[in-house]
Amino acid sequence: MEIMREVGSIELLKGIVHVIDHKESSRAEKSQDEFDVKNLVPEINKFITEHIRTSVQNQESKLAKFENRQTRVQELINGMLQQPEVNFVKSSQLIANHLFAATPQSAAAGCIVVVEYTNTLENLIAIIKLDKNDAIAYEKNNLGNYELILKGTSLPLPNKKSKLQKCAIIRDTTTITDLEWDTKPGLIVLDKQVADFSTFFYRDFLKSNFLLTDTHKSEKLMDGIVKYLNIDAKLDYHQQHTVLQSFGNKIINGEEFTVEEAALQILSPYYSHPEQLNDAVEQLERVVMEQGMGDTVLKGAMTSKIESVLGIKKIKTTENILISFPSELLDTKVRITDNEDGTQNITISNINIK
Repeated sequence: MEIMREVGSIELLKGIVHVIDHKESSRAEKSQDEFDVKNLVPEINKFITEHIRTSVQNQESKLAKFENRQTRVQELINGMLQQPEVNFVKSSQLIANHLFAATPQSAAAGCIVVVEYTNTLENLIAIIKLDKNDAIAYEKNNLGNYELILKGTSLPLPNKKSKLQKCAIIRDTTTITDLEWDTKPGLIVLDKQVADFSTFFYRDFLKSNFLLTDTHKSEKLMDGIVKYLNIDAKLDYHQQHTVLQSFGNKIINGEEFTVEEAALQILSPYYSHPEQLNDAVEQLERVVMEQGMGDTVLKGAMTSKIESVLGIKKIKTTENILISFPSELLDTKVRITDNEDGTQNITISNINIK
């Protein structure tokens, strides 16, 4: 496992809060000093720690690299990690300025929490963007610095299913060699914002590109196929279902393929003229790339999200026997019957074994 994803033990070392609010100010409102992590309210400490943990573990978080070694936020982070006592506050203020400039003016008001922490394997910087909500807020203290505060008596902790907005976990990229640059991640990005804001955080602000795994690419492929079939394809319902299942079978079987090769094979029965087929393949590739696939070469990797798209039914017995099959086969080729003693029989009939 990539050591940036190690979250078994998280210790906060430094932290500071800045405010991003286009409606109230023409610039980022910045704290002049860090908050005392050793005397942080326990609920706030746990909230930040769990926000880091759930962001890193979230299935939608992605390993990424910076566009090059000279990107500004990256340079500031490297300085913070190498000389935190000298650079932490000033560099975090400059980071807040960059995020303010990159954030659309229509974005909701909020703050960023910049934290240095260790996972016992390396020190990292977390940039957490928090929108105002009913549980937590920010305000200036007597020293003129912003701090997080509880708005109620309890604080719901983030979890993997929470609608976390934006978070980046960044390492010192001077530790990455030139040979490793395109394969070793410099950061982890979680960006679960609405579509209109889907690129400013990781592209405009962080100047980064995702290092997509086969798992992510498989999910992006299926997202693209669904969108293509719903909007662009001139196929009837039965044909659409067949196309979706055909791509799904390649992923289920762990095949290695390109989108173009698969599309030519799967779509060819529905287009009699080569020109029409090529147009359909190009259109499908374009839609898939718009979903953020990155490149169109992958080895199929099954996930729960893809199972949901394909309507895969899973049955697991107390004996740890696992059976998975398309939901449409239930009660036709797969039948479940109850016995008087409370057990069940599973009957699979009229099939071909590969």
